[in-house]
Amino acid sequence: MDPKIIRQQTKEIQNRFFQALDLLIESGKIKSLQSFCTDYGLHRPKYSNLRTRSKDQSKAGTGYKFIDLDSLSYLVKDFGVSSDWLLIGSGGMFRKN
Repeated sequence: MDPKIIRQQTKEIQNRFFQALDLLIESGKIKSLQSFCTDYGLHRPKYSNLRTRSKDQSKAGTGYKFIDLDSLSYLVKDFGVSSDWLLIGSGGMFRKN
């Protein structure tokens, strides 16, 4: 079986996801990556490995390729992250209320 190729757009979405997540952690809105994963039923080792890869593209992968789509919705719904910014990189990171 051929390994899945990660498209550039997918890499950019995942990078923005972790950029927003890191900012939310730094600001205290999310306690940690572990608490985010626990709160939303996500596999923490997967997100930890993907986060490391998003920061250093030269790191070899562990088999995990993609974040879960529902994790994007948690940032949008519960933390005010702009879906336009998250998905297409347009506008600011946070929605204007």
